[in-house]
Amino acid sequence: MHIFGRKKQEHHSELTLVQEQKTKYDFWAVPAKALLIFLLVYGALGGFLSAYEIEYNKGLCMLGVFGLALILSAVYETRRRWLTNLASIVLFGMYLYIAATNYWVINSGYYAILNRINTVARQKLNLVNSTEYVLRIEEQYTTVTVFALFLSMVGVILLNIQLQNKCSLFKILLVTFTPYIIPLYFELSPSLIYLLFLFVGYVAVAVLQGGRAREYLSRQIRYTLPLAALVGVLLVRSVTFLLPETAYNSMVSASAAREASEARVSNLVQFGLMSLFGQGSTGAGISGGRLSRGAAVMPSYETDLIVRYTPYSFAPVYLKAFTGRDYQGMIWTRADDEGADDGRMKDTVESRRQTYAANPDRQGRGVMSVERVGASKLYEYRPYYTGYASYDAVWTKDAVESSAYQYYYYPAVGWVYDSCARDLTADAVDEAYLSVPASCRKAVQRVCNTAEFEGTAEEIAAQITDYFQENYSYTLRPGWYYGSPDYITHFLLESRRGYCSHFASAATMLFRNMGVPARYAEGYAFSYADVVENGILVEGEAYEDYYDGYAPLGKTALVEMEIPDAYAHAWVEIYVENKGWIVVDPTPSSAEENTTSFWDAFLNADGDDSDLDIGENNLGTYLETALGGASVVLLVIVILFAVIFLARRILRWRRERALPEREQVQLEYQRIQRYLAGKSKNYRVLRTLREQLDWIRAHYSLEIAEEQEQALYQAFFAGETACDCGELRRELKRLRTALRWRPLKEKQ
Repeated sequence: MHIFGRKKQEHHSELTLVQEQKTKYDFWAVPAKALLIFLLVYGALGGFLSAYEIEYNKGLCMLGVFGLALILSAVYETRRRWLTNLASIVLFGMYLYIAATNYWVINSGYYAILNRINTVARQKLNLVNSTEYVLRIEEQYTTVTVFALFLSMVGVILLNIQLQNKCSLFKILLVTFTPYIIPLYFELSPSLIYLLFLFVGYVAVAVLQGGRAREYLSRQIRYTLPLAALVGVLLVRSVTFLLPETAYNSMVSASAAREASEARVSNLVQFGLMSLFGQGSTGAGISGGRLSRGAAVMPSYETDLIVRYTPYSFAPVYLKAFTGRDYQGMIWTRADDEGADDGRMKDTVESRRQTYAANPDRQGRGVMSVERVGASKLYEYRPYYTGYASYDAVWTKDAVESSAYQYYYYPAVGWVYDSCARDLTADAVDEAYLSVPASCRKAVQRVCNTAEFEGTAEEIAAQITDYFQENYSYTLRPGWYYGSPDYITHFLLESRRGYCSHFASAATMLFRNMGVPARYAEGYAFSYADVVENGILVEGEAYEDYYDGYAPLGKTALVEMEIPDAYAHAWVEIYVENKGWIVVDPTPSSAEENTTSFWDAFLNADGDDSDLDIGENNLGTYLETALGGASVVLLVIVILFAVIFLARRILRWRRERALPEREQVQLEYQRIQRYLAGKSKNYRVLRTLREQLDWIRAHYSLEIAEEQEQALYQAFFAGETACDCGELRRELKRLRTALRWRPLKEKQ
C-alpha cells in the first residue's frame, strides 16, 4: 500500500497473504458440508412429519434440501465474499417469489399439517369448542410437499450460516431438535431413520466444535462424517435397546410434570405465546351479555359446574344463565324474568307441563342437579323449560353452603303442540324482540337480502345456520376489535369470523329483521358426545327418581358431568307460534353427531371403545395466524429493519467522512481490535500496537511490513504524519476482510 504521501511514485507496499498458505478450491468439501446440512435439516423436518404420519413426496424433499445445501456450500467454498452476498440476495428473492406465487398451496399445506396435529392434540388433551382448518386446496400430498420444501429452505439457510460462522452445537440443537418436542410430548415416535440422521449430524458438529480445527471447517467435515455415522448408529441403537418404546411411553404417561402442564399446554397449543401472558385475551365463562374486545377467548378448563341428570336424547343440553333483550353496541341488556320480557318462558314451560300431565308418552319430565363450583355467583344455571309453579317447585340442597340446586324440567324431546296444552301465540311476545337498532340495521339487511332467507321461523333458522356454516369461520381468536363500526356490523361484513357470542348476536338480529321474535342467551352447553366421553355413571340411584315420560334414548341412568369454563356458550331463542320459545344454535360446528348407544358407551357392550367419536371436542385455531398473514408481517418487519440498518449505516458513513483522516484510520483499526477481541481471549490482554500486529502475523499468516506498522504508529501517536491516511484506511479495511476469511491458528 502507499504509506507515505511524498513517496507515492517511488515506493509501493501492500498487505498480502503468505503465498504458501493459499488454498485451492476444495471440491470434496462441498458435498461433505452439504451432506451434513442435509442430515440436520431433513432429520428434523422428516422426523416431525413421520411422527404424525403425514404423507408427502419424500424423494422430492430430500432432493430439494440436498440440492440447496450443495449450491450454498459450493458458493461459500469460493471464499469470495461478494459472491456469497450475491447468492444470499438471489436466494432471498427466490424465497419471496415462491411465497408470493404459491401462497394458497403453501397455506393449505400448513393448514393440513395443523389439522393433523389438531387431531392428536384433541385426543390427548380433550380440547373443546373449536374447529378444523378449511383447506383452500384439498390435495394434501402436494400442498404438504410444497410447504415442506418451503420450510426446509429456511432450515438450510440457517444451518449454512451457523456452520460457516461458528460451529455451535447448542444453536444447531435449538434449531433442529425443537420440532421434536411437540410429538414427543404427545407420545409420538419419529421414524428411526430420521433420528439417525440427526444424531449423526450432532456427533459431527460436536467433533468439529471440540476439535477446533485450524483449517477451513467444511474441509474437516469430510473426515468427521464417517466417524459421526459410526458413533450415531451405535448411539441410536443403544438407546432403542436400553429404552424400548413401551418403556418410554410408560415413563412419559406417568410424568407428573406432564400432567401438571396439560392445562397450560392446551392454551399454548390453541392460543400461542399470548397464553403465557394473557395479553389481548379474556377468560371463558359467562360474560353477562358483554361482547369482548379482546383478541381471544382463553379458557382455563377449570370446573365451573357439576351436573347430574339422566341423558334423554342425542341433542345438546343447554343451561341458561342470561337472557339478552336489547343490543347496545357492545353489550346486551338483561331481560326481566317476569312480565312482557318473560325471561322464564312461563307460558312455554306451562304448556309443556300440561302436555306431560296429559300425555307422558309424548313429553318427559326430568330432575337435574346443578352444583356451582367455579361459575359466577351472579346467575342461576337452569336447564330449559324449568318449572316455577308450586307443583313444579324448585328446591335446593344445602344451597347456601354447597350451591347445589335441583330442578324439575321438561326437555325438548320432539314435542308438538297438544290440544290440551296452553295456547301459544305471538301476541305474548314483547315488541323489543323484533327491534333491530340503527347501528347494525344496514349490515343485517344486506346479509338478509344476499342470503334470501324465507319461509317459516324454523325454515329461516335452518337457513341462517347453514349460511353461517358456509360463509363464516369459527375461532376463539377473532382478533382485536376497537369499536368502529358496530360490533355486529364488523362481524357480518368485515371479519366474518368469531366465536359463539358473535354468531348468536348476529343471528338474533337476522331473525328479528325477518320478523321472527328472537333474543340472545348465554349459559353452558354440552353435547351427548361430551357425556359419552367425560360422563361418569352414578351408582345406587334409580332412573325413575330422575326421569319420567318420553325419552328418545329410552331408559338410561344417572350421569355426573363436570362442566369446565370452556363449555360456556351463547345461542339464540326464537319464538314460534304454538311452540313458544325454542333454542337455535347458529354457531358452526365441524363435528359429526355422535349417536353411540348410551349403554354401549358406558358399559362397552361391544367390547371395544376405540372408535368412539368425541364429537364436538375439536381442537381449535391454535397458532391462528396463518402462514400468509405471518409472511406479510415478517416481510414488513424485514423491510423495517433493513431501512433502519441502511439509515444507520448511511449516518455512520457520513459522520465518519466528516472526521479528520487520522481519526478515520484510528476508527478502522479499532474495528479490527473489537473483532479480534471477540475471536480470542488471548488477544484481549495485548496492550501495544506492536504486540497486536505480531499476534496477527503469527495467528493469521499475514505479512505486515515494517513501513505499514510505522504508518499506523504515526496515525496514532505522531504530531504530524506524512503517510496517505486515506490509502491506509482502505488497506485496513482489506485487512479486516482478510481476517474474517482466514482461519485462526490458535488453541484456546
